[in-house]
Amino acid sequence: MKGNECYQTLKSLYDANLLTYQKSTEALQLSHEFIIKNVFEITWKEMKKEYGPAPCEFSWFLMGSAGRCEQAIISDQDHGILYEEKSGSCASYFLIFGEKLIQALNDVGYPLCEGNVMCSNPLWCQSNKDWEIQIKKWIKDDTWKSFRYLLIFIDARVVVGDENRVMSLKRMIYQIIEKQPALLERLLENTKYHVKAIGLFNQFLTVSSGPYTGYMDLKATAIFPYVNAIRLLSIIEKIDSTSTLSRMEALCKYDLYKKIMDTHHSNFKKLMHYRVLHRDTKSYKDGRYLHVKTLNKLERREIKQIFKDLENLQSFTNMVVQGGIKNER
Repeated sequence: MKGNECYQTLKSLYDANLLTYQKSTEALQLSHEFIIKNVFEITWKEMKKEYGPAPCEFSWFLMGSAGRCEQAIISDQDHGILYEEKSGSCASYFLIFGEKLIQALNDVGYPLCEGNVMCSNPLWCQSNKDWEIQIKKWIKDDTWKSFRYLLIFIDARVVVGDENRVMSLKRMIYQIIEKQPALLERLLENTKYHVKAIGLFNQFLTVSSGPYTGYMDLKATAIFPYVNAIRLLSIIEKIDSTSTLSRMEALCKYDLYKKIMDTHHSNFKKLMHYRVLHRDTKSYKDGRYLHVKTLNKLERREIKQIFKDLENLQSFTNMVVQGGIKNER
């Protein structure tokens, strides 16, 4: 089967899975993983036919919701490449491959990343040495944008190649932060803002105009705040896992977090379930909104409790980051 035919087969599978896996978050993630890996393999074979084998070893990693295994029904692209040898020919080869890969993924059903966090961008396709320089520069720059990129990289999950190179870079980040704890507060500031979900009279605060009128932005009000808080705690504890749920499970090994993580683990699973349960997803943006009117009384009560628990987690994370609470290692 030729490349175009293979892509079309995967596109058909992708479209079918939009309906098949709308009520199972676990099956949805497995479906995404299968399709993405197959797109990579097909594109890689085409690349080698046209440009020859890779000039050096490399790793391809997913970031964002894909890196965390938390993709919505329709998910965009977030990925990068780390290659071993620093040279112009290596850079050219992997950027060409990156361009081919993003177009193939887009054709199958994964929209291009609006922020250009993709391996066709030289910022996200670098040699091992240049990645080390880049990460240190992000930390030194001390800007909202540079710390945002740093947090995006922390969620990197290798799906092709040796994961040790990427893990070494993450551990370098942990070591720098351990020596410069003030960086944690800067990272906290970078993730503190979130959209309020509950009003003064315990009512849901929904979108008031446009196509999502009456909907709640579940991604901005709940999912992102959970992701950000748990990621920060995981950085403090040098946890290698990338999914929010697996990070919570790893945090449970520490006495400091044992009492609270069971509740938050359950809450986050519920949020993932609500995200796919109450919608007819037709576009990438649809994946972040929840139509409040589709919720029954029990579901409304449950979601409001999740928001209350989330506020407690954010306060707790704030105290841990600022040193008000310390874990006994």
